[in-house]
Amino acid sequence: MSAQCSEGLPAIDVRSLVASFDGEQLLADLDALGAIGWKPGAGLQRLAYGDADLEARRWVLTQMQALGMQAWIDPAGNVIGHLPGSEPLPALAIGSHTDSVPGGGKFDGALGVLAGLACVRTLRSQDVQLRHPLLLIDFAAEEATTSASPTGSLSFVGGLTQTALDGPSWDGRSTVALLTDHGFNIAAMIANRPPMPIAAFLELHIEQGDRLASAGVPIGIVEGIVGIRRYYVHFQGQANHAGTTDMKRRRDALVMAAPFILAVREAAMTHGIVGTVGRIEVHPNTPNVIPGRVMLDVEIRGLDDAVLDRVEAILAVEAARCGGTLHPGHRKEPVLADPKLMEAIERGCEALGLRTMRMPSGAGHDAMNLAAICPYAMLFAPSEQGVSHAPDEWTQPHDCINAARALLAAVLEVDAMPDV
Repeated sequence: MSAQCSEGLPAIDVRSLVASFDGEQLLADLDALGAIGWKPGAGLQRLAYGDADLEARRWVLTQMQALGMQAWIDPAGNVIGHLPGSEPLPALAIGSHTDSVPGGGKFDGALGVLAGLACVRTLRSQDVQLRHPLLLIDFAAEEATTSASPTGSLSFVGGLTQTALDGPSWDGRSTVALLTDHGFNIAAMIANRPPMPIAAFLELHIEQGDRLASAGVPIGIVEGIVGIRRYYVHFQGQANHAGTTDMKRRRDALVMAAPFILAVREAAMTHGIVGTVGRIEVHPNTPNVIPGRVMLDVEIRGLDDAVLDRVEAILAVEAARCGGTLHPGHRKEPVLADPKLMEAIERGCEALGLRTMRMPSGAGHDAMNLAAICPYAMLFAPSEQGVSHAPDEWTQPHDCINAARALLAAVLEVDAMPDV
């Protein structure tokens, strides 16, 4: 199967080009990068703008340069590699991130960056030039370890603010202090923009869940990155002596809250989303006093705003029925993937004989910020047992190779689209 090029250009045979893909080098790169910041017994400690993170970025920069890319580090710490295209078109961008959470694994983010390197390696080895320029980006500080995360992609699209940078970072300093101590210019970070117009962004990432592995499907195609809504729910009872207050006379705030917690689970399951009560404050929080006040933090996530609206209304009613009040907090809207790009990924996977599954992303990614400036789509690789953000995070070698090959096929398909 060949990607259909615009009139006058020969088609690139997807299967023939991908056949030259060097999977073993991709796995070697995963091991080499995974050793930077790895602590035995503690996992990956490649925290944003720390020494290990900066070392990893320099390693990525060197790999880009070795492949003949023009490569540089921008004011936010993003590592950017550029291959020229054959036509004066906006760029296709691919990439992800290489920073980690404390005690992370070696696949989260890194697979997307190294798969991008593998795609470039294949194009260069076969002397294939895309119509579009190609940008490979290793975004800085994607993980929520700074107050402005995902810092690099926010800066890249012009969404970074001074207010966001004033909050704390992973080491206790303000994010501004962390950055300035490592030589970053805050004004330049805020003024940062893409080096050229971008037509589309494709991001490969591990799933961080178990749907693909459980189904035996090698490639997930992300329909969108879920919206997130958080609420604070307050239950006011009456604190009293735990030994002398009759059970019938009690106004136990924790007992009031208990059916609401179950209602969150029921509403989420009924509507096909996820809902979590992740924090509970009990006052006065002592074993011989009846709880007089309880505060809950509730989060729901889903792709459909209308569904989230319905669940929010249900939770407000349930909170009132249980004697509490629900107050809105943080809200982030769903970011839907581009249908044409999703179809291009499916065509590429079909050419390679790889089965696919459409699915939402329950986690945030750099792609949700890139959506502010261009269409995006994402590919997921399976995560064994759904484990991520942990040292035993694992994606099978053949799944890493298949996902990277699928990314290359998708790039070829998108490059050939006449309206991109």
